[in-house]
Amino acid sequence: MNTSIPTLTIQDVFKIYKEGDVETVALRGATLTVERGAFVAIQGRSGSGKSTLMNLIGGLAVPSAGRIIINDTDLLRLNEGQRAMFRRQHIGIVFQAENLIPFLTASENVALPMTLEGHHNAYRRAKSLLIEVGLGERLHHRPNQLSGGERQRVAIAVALANEPDLLLADELTGELDSATSDSIMALLKRLNVERGLTLIVVTHNPSVAVRAERQVHISDGQLREEMVVAYA
Repeated sequence: MNTSIPTLTIQDVFKIYKEGDVETVALRGATLTVERGAFVAIQGRSGSGKSTLMNLIGGLAVPSAGRIIINDTDLLRLNEGQRAMFRRQHIGIVFQAENLIPFLTASENVALPMTLEGHHNAYRRAKSLLIEVGLGERLHHRPNQLSGGERQRVAIAVALANEPDLLLADELTGELDSATSDSIMALLKRLNVERGLTLIVVTHNPSVAVRAERQVHISDGQLREEMVVAYA
């Protein structure tokens, strides 16, 4: 793994939500560096700020203070349209709710973002990605014809369509049984190793977090503890 240049740098990030006179501090001075090709788990309970942090890293929201730098690009210096373009070019995101279009097949869901970007070989590449995530026999199945684990694999293929430098996974195993969850995490680990893909997984589940080479614990909006682990 090439660790000379960080994929992600988070510097003293705050996120404050305001509703009338009420302020809710979701993040309090969060700081983190993720090296290129790393596999990091951000672990915390519901309400700890982990999904807020994921949205900020993905450029889906902006911090109230601090900096988020991906590949030397400071997201706070980009306007909303520029952030969306940067996200399409460099970041893949997989949510717990797969966000698949129900009337499209697996291959059509994967091909759609590439088609919108003008790629002429979108369907050929979609097939290749679905084979890579273990769904070569499910190309023409719609989401309601797939299991929960299979839908997550399609969502991962969609997230890989733009050849991202950084893949974000937000509680994607939360609704899956333990065996299916293990298979999804094994797939993500393989993608991390074989592609050299920088991977950040947000989870409340210690058995998911232990798959990562680094665990970061978030509590009350602060990154409090980090440790290196070895998963056998």
